[in-house]
Order: sequence, then C-alpha cells, then structure tokens
Amino acid sequence: MQPRIMLVSLLWTVSAGAEPVYKCEEKGVITYTDQPCSPDARQQALPPLVVMQPPGPAQQALARQYDARVAQERAERDRADAEWLKQHHNRRDREARVRKAIIEHKVIKSMTADEVKRALGEPDHVDTGDSYGTAKETWTYLQDGGRRTVNFKNGEVISTQRKGRRQR
Repeated sequence: MQPRIMLVSLLWTVSAGAEPVYKCEEKGVITYTDQPCSPDARQQALPPLVVMQPPGPAQQALARQYDARVAQERAERDRADAEWLKQHHNRRDREARVRKAIIEHKVIKSMTADEVKRALGEPDHVDTGDSYGTAKETWTYLQDGGRRTVNFKNGEVISTQRKGRRQR
C-alpha cells in the first residue's frame, strides 16, 4: 500500500509543476499567470527545472577563499582610490594657493622656480650651492629700495625673506 501512496504523491508533485502558464498582454504590460486573462492569451512552455545539489565542504571552502580574495582586492582598491583622491585634493589646493600667490606677486613655500619667476620676474642675483648632496639656490630681488631673498632646495621654495622694504 505504501508504494502506491508514494507513486501517487510523486505523480501529483510532477503534475503540479507542469501546470500551464499563460502570457497576457494588457495595455502594453506583459504578465504571466496560471489563468488565461483573455481569449488571445497564449500558453507558454517553461524550461525544465534545474535541480542542483548543495555544495560540498570543498566547494564551500573554495567559495570562502574566493569571497575573501574579492573582499581583499576591493579593500585594496578602495584604499588606493582614497589615496589618489587625497593627493588630487592636495594638488588642487596647492595649485589654487600658488595661483593666488602669483596673482598677488607673492612667494609661498613649495613654489617651483618657474612659479616664482611668474610671480616676481627674473631674479637680480642667483647664488647656487650644494649642502650634503642637496642642490640649494638663493635668488635675490632688489625691490622698492629693499631686498627679497628666496631660498630653494631641490627646486622648491623652502623660505623667503624681505629686508629694508620701504613703506608706501
């Protein structure tokens, strides 16, 4: 008796999955249902179900390794993106400060020699030297009865000084 019940229940579950599905289009909207919604509704053939076995321990371990690698790569990419963004903002801020200094004919730290020339023009006197393997340069400008010196190290301004400037 029990084999018959199992056979009947098996046939019932198979037939339950094989019920027709209808594709209906109403006012340009497509819907799928188990009942025909209009006389022109078409029965659709569904692809067979794909039944997969749950992953075994080896597959689960492989999936965890993959997830860990992807998470690490994402974290590294996010760190690199954050570093690039920080450098980008620093460059943009520096460019704005240098642009303002050039317009105002001022010198600020980290300006290059070309930027100083754009701000103040050609120097009246240039002293060059070497200190512990580092190239140093001092530019002197004679302006308004006073003297301005600009000190460079490795091509960037490290300090500037004014002496004896007249009041206007």
